[in-house]
Amino acid sequence: MEDYRIQVYGHDWAQRLLRRAIQQDATRHAYLFLGPEHIGKTTLARAFAQALTCENPAGDAGLGACGHCRSCRLAAENMHPDHRFFAPAGNQLVIDQIRNIVREASRSPVEARYKVFIITAFERANVNAANALLKTLEEPSASTRIILVSHQPSGLLDTIISRCQLLRLRPLPERIIIRALREKTGIAETDALRLARLSNGRLGSALTMASDPSAWETYNQRIAAMLALLEVRTADRMAYAREMEKEGNIETALQEWLLWWRDVLVLQNNSGALIVNQEHMSELTRLAENVPQNQVRRFIEAIMSTASYLRRNVNRQLALEALLLKMPGSA
Repeated sequence: MEDYRIQVYGHDWAQRLLRRAIQQDATRHAYLFLGPEHIGKTTLARAFAQALTCENPAGDAGLGACGHCRSCRLAAENMHPDHRFFAPAGNQLVIDQIRNIVREASRSPVEARYKVFIITAFERANVNAANALLKTLEEPSASTRIILVSHQPSGLLDTIISRCQLLRLRPLPERIIIRALREKTGIAETDALRLARLSNGRLGSALTMASDPSAWETYNQRIAAMLALLEVRTADRMAYAREMEKEGNIETALQEWLLWWRDVLVLQNNSGALIVNQEHMSELTRLAENVPQNQVRRFIEAIMSTASYLRRNVNRQLALEALLLKMPGSA
């Protein structure tokens, strides 16, 4: 018999907490899954929704879904009539989308015990949209469960956070990402190790790079753009900061920069076997030989500080501009 359970890699503590709540019939009406991009927050939300509507929940594996009933199959195929998935329309989650959620949340489930709403990238909800959801969070239907997913807590209203059970998810250990890559893609262990290190704990990024050749091309383009900044004037760096802010995915870029300059530092300390970006050894070696180690260390610290600032309510463009001013090179 085929197993339709939605598999979640890692986040064992969160899986145990959610499974126990289901077993004790003590689930909350609203949850907020927070954590860096591409670490499996949405997958965990889908698996939780599957377990909430499973017809025969049992066992201590995963979140407790049986994986065999009709409801589990429909959930795995994204076809369950009581599971609703909402993502931003363009750059924002708008009030009309939230009104649809509020309207549907007032209705009874079609066939399951619960109607489950998963709302991703909730940090993109504008103020009107977020406020429109508040009444539903304050006076929830007994048959409604809402799961908000976000990687940027600074973009959320305190009134929203206070009405949800908060689960802060962390990047996955290297060993878990290697296992997931091997099981899902069948790539060699050495390749899985390289991708695990490059992903910096983000399974989604590792899987994309393992299965999509264009992802490697995009990554190499981002690295090339970053290297070009070493040779340009301050004004050009400021222009690049503005473009980064418009395009989004800043956190992903900063993680890639951090690993890149970590590789430079590793080479400067004669530990070439630990290099993540093995395909770029010539560029890394050139930088290791020409950029003073104190500048490398200073920029690594600046990247880490900027990533921390961006998780708070700061001006993202100004934070990026300040970072690029500390980048080694001719600026």
